[in-house]
Amino acid sequence: MFNLKDVVQGVRDRFDSFQDGINFEVPAVSRLKVFILLILSAPAFFVPRYFVAFVLMVLVGLLSVLTSRFELGRFGLELATFSSVTMAIVFPPRVAAALAFVYITVQMFSGSTPGVYLTWVVPTYVVAAYIISSVNTPGIVLTGLYITAGSQIFFSLMTFVMSRSMLPKYLQYAAFNLIFNFLMFQTFGSLVLSLMGA
Repeated sequence: MFNLKDVVQGVRDRFDSFQDGINFEVPAVSRLKVFILLILSAPAFFVPRYFVAFVLMVLVGLLSVLTSRFELGRFGLELATFSSVTMAIVFPPRVAAALAFVYITVQMFSGSTPGVYLTWVVPTYVVAAYIISSVNTPGIVLTGLYITAGSQIFFSLMTFVMSRSMLPKYLQYAAFNLIFNFLMFQTFGSLVLSLMGA
C-alpha cells in the first residue's frame, strides 16, 4: 500500500546520504589558478555589461565569505538574488540563466553551505532568471520582491519536507532576506540597470 510518509522519509534519507558522502572543503587557491581565472575574465573588462556582471559575481562571493566568517547567516544577507534578477532583466534568457547559476553556485560554495540545498536552490535560481528574461517585468523593485518572496516560500516548503527541525531557523532567515532584498532592489536596482544601459 502506498504510504506518502514512508516515501518522504525515504527521500530524506537519500538526501542525507548524498550530503554526507560529498566533501565540500574548498581547496587552497594557487597563484596559477588565480592567473587563469583573470585571463578567462579578461573580456569582461572590455564589455561594460559583462564587467558589471563580473563585479557582481565578486561581490556575491565576498559577502558570502564574510557572512560565513562572522556567522551572520541568520540575517539573510546574500547578493545572489539581487544579482540574478538585475542581470535577467538585461541579458537574454540563456545568458541570464547561466549567470544565475554562477551567482548562486559561487554564493553557496564560498559560504561553505551547499549540501542538500543545491538540489532545489540552484534550479530555482536558473529557472527564475530564465523566466524573468523572457517576459515583461513590472519593474526592478516589484520583480525583485516577487522573486524573493516566491523563492523563499518554496524554499521554506522544501525545508519543511526535508528537514523539519530546521524550519524555525529558516523562517527567520527568510524574513530577514525578504527585507534585505527589498532594500537592495529599492536602493541599488535602478542604479545597476543604468550602469548596464537598460
